[in-house]
Amino acid sequence: MPSEFRFIVFTPHEAAQALVKFCQKSGRRLPLGTVVGAEPVGGVAGEAPPTGLLRMLPDSGVEIKVKFEPQEVVGALLLFALDRKIPMPRESEKVLESIRNRFALRIGYYPLEGGAAGKPETAKAPGK
Repeated sequence: MPSEFRFIVFTPHEAAQALVKFCQKSGRRLPLGTVVGAEPVGGVAGEAPPTGLLRMLPDSGVEIKVKFEPQEVVGALLLFALDRKIPMPRESEKVLESIRNRFALRIGYYPLEGGAAGKPETAKAPGK
């Protein structure tokens, strides 16, 4: 059975919604203010996964950037996708990347010989 790869790319607005909902579900507190957007920092294909910045504008008018670790961003984007019923193989490799300054999940599915579902390959650090 062939392997499958696809990318799910999120707009800055979708990524911001995902991070806010992730904070609500995980109990992480955010500063009061209007959410402006979210953006990846780093994470171009072949590099380490990007961190995330949630941009907020409080009443003071000085923009605040809240940092998220890559695994938090992945969790937020997966919750967002599941809430919108975007199909995603459970036994797939999910890699966070940055494409054109947007968050992207690269989904890879590697079935075993004979068509049986298999465990995803382990993600490797760049250059290894």
